[in-house]
Amino acid sequence: MNKTFTTAFCILLFSQSGFSQQTPKETPKWNIEKPTGPSKTISINTNEGTWMNLDVSPDGKEIVFDLLGDIYKIPINGGKATILASGLAWEVQPRF
Repeated sequence: MNKTFTTAFCILLFSQSGFSQQTPKETPKWNIEKPTGPSKTISINTNEGTWMNLDVSPDGKEIVFDLLGDIYKIPINGGKATILASGLAWEVQPRF
């Protein structure tokens, strides 16, 4: 009975060590631009913002600013803003 127990113990020990030597599967790196779960796209139209960062171009003709996590460019005299950086990542603090 003792010999049977020793044999069973050795088989169990060596079978477990075989599992521990397997190389683990590499998990994919997390990327904010490629969500893995459910997501929803929404549109937001606004003509004002708060807590915004901005910078004036060296020639004084344009302003860059951030709004709701995206970066835009607009002529210093006003007009339509052009998006420079957008996506799921939070883009802030633009500089020329």
